[in-house]
Amino acid sequence: METVTWKCQCFVCKRPIHGGRPCLVFSTERPEFIGVCHSRCSYGLYKHHCHWFQMCSPYHLTGEQASFLVHFHPKLFSLPGAMEPNGELRQALGAILDDYPASMKSPITVLRRSVEEQRHFHPERQYQGDLERDFLRCLGEIQRSAKEAPLAVEFDFRPPVW
Repeated sequence: METVTWKCQCFVCKRPIHGGRPCLVFSTERPEFIGVCHSRCSYGLYKHHCHWFQMCSPYHLTGEQASFLVHFHPKLFSLPGAMEPNGELRQALGAILDDYPASMKSPITVLRRSVEEQRHFHPERQYQGDLERDFLRCLGEIQRSAKEAPLAVEFDFRPPVW
């Protein structure tokens, strides 16, 4: 398994990444890892059918966690947008990225927090169906496809121990 770490080349500016919070770039159309970039280089990427995930502490993702993200992004962007009818599912799934991978320890907590936030800001909106069932079904589909087609890359951007 390949390990991507410090000094790898930025996908956007082509300079080495030496610090900060690196961003992993994924395709929004198909399960594909595109590259790693500096956080400051990530802002214009949405125009190119890709989405970035900024590394969260402890700045390490196993191959299994990275595979999940590769399959997560196309599924997320195939759902209706947040302000469209039934966009609540996309919003709830997107909330997983706020603290990934720690958020996967209790995805139902993430869902409930997202539902409460949506009720607070948009009380008139109603999801047509069973949001919890659809949320868990999507997570299961993503995990199944991640196991069937894993990404053989691990990301380790933890600070060096001196």
